[in-house]
Amino acid sequence: MAGFDRFRNWLGGGSPREDGSEAEPAGVPPPATDGTVPAHSPPVIPNLRLLRCIGRGAYGEVWLARNEIAVHLAVKLIYRDSFADRGPYEREYRGILHYTPLSRTHHGLVQILHVGRGQEAGFFYYVMELADCAHAGRDIDSDFYVPRTLAHELDTRGRLPVRESLALALELSEALSYLHSRQLIHRDIKPANIIFVNGVAKLADIGLVTHVAEARRDPKHLGTEGFVPPEGPGTPTADVYSLGKVLTEVCLGHAALKDPAAPVAQVEGEDLAERVAFAHIIRTACDDDLQRRFKSVQEFQTELMALNDAFRAPKR
Repeated sequence: MAGFDRFRNWLGGGSPREDGSEAEPAGVPPPATDGTVPAHSPPVIPNLRLLRCIGRGAYGEVWLARNEIAVHLAVKLIYRDSFADRGPYEREYRGILHYTPLSRTHHGLVQILHVGRGQEAGFFYYVMELADCAHAGRDIDSDFYVPRTLAHELDTRGRLPVRESLALALELSEALSYLHSRQLIHRDIKPANIIFVNGVAKLADIGLVTHVAEARRDPKHLGTEGFVPPEGPGTPTADVYSLGKVLTEVCLGHAALKDPAAPVAQVEGEDLAERVAFAHIIRTACDDDLQRRFKSVQEFQTELMALNDAFRAPKR
């Protein structure tokens, strides 16, 4: 809960340290200490200054960067030596090239602004719009920046109100529907891969995005445990399952690996029936039985929109 501690300290002011000195005054967040250590020395990227590694996964690193006009951006670096052979590395590169023009045509997809390669150094990179700061929104300070992801929201706030959860579900399902309509699948939907830009939720970390036809050639171990259906990733219905698991955490507070049939707890000030109705829909989305699961994200959207209409209807 380090993110929560940083957030609490930033809002609540300082307290004496063990050595007797004063802590940071109220309103001043402490420096980011997320422990992210890059595996490679930062390369030279034209017209950008890489400031700090803010995320690291199996196949790459994400850096906070600043361009020549002082705009902050995110840069993901993918290294050839992270892959057992060249095939998957090249497929990921092709996936980014296919996704890049599409990313600028829907508000629910993280925008890719530029793609480049460092052939001799063995990497490629792409420049993305930067997530809001979890503490300061669009007021980016590189020393204190913490990305506002859905994972961070859940860590700091716990489960979200049911109507906010439903609004988020509608936004994300629309973005996923758009992606699927272009014959692309995400394959790694989870809270850490959903970011907020100007307060808008977006599907991000698109390194595993690929065409449906190409997914058949990739290994079945892709994705994140708890968010991958029993039949494995690589299909539109697997993406629906992953989104359902995300929304289970959002609204019910159940970790992805927890029993999905656990009772829906009452929340003070909320209509329990609304939360139960929403829980029924998202449990259908992430049902382990493929035959009971929604057959498409469009089916999922239809149920969510019907529930939204019911919530908005005047109470009798």
